[in-house]
Amino acid sequence: RCHLEPHLGAVSSRQKHTLPDLPYDYGALEPHICAEIMQLHHSKHHATYVNNLPVTEEKYQEALAKGDVSTQVSLQPALKFNGGG
Repeated sequence: RCHLEPHLGAVSSRQKHTLPDLPYDYGALEPHICAEIMQLHHSKHHATYVNNLPVTEEKYQEALAKGDVSTQVSLQPALKFNGGG
């Protein structure tokens, strides 16, 4: 067994992922970044990462339970992408 498996198994014990509120108003960075871009980035792009991460984690847990290493490896980029987003 892979020595990382116990650590990766902890994915299922984490709290639900939620989109955090920004600690400032969308327009706070104007004129450098407009409010519309901040709202789009936060409410659409960042929210997509937050929503896709638990789906990917669930698929990863299923692959762990089945011992399906091929699927585990194929899901790692999505875990990194959504978890890092």
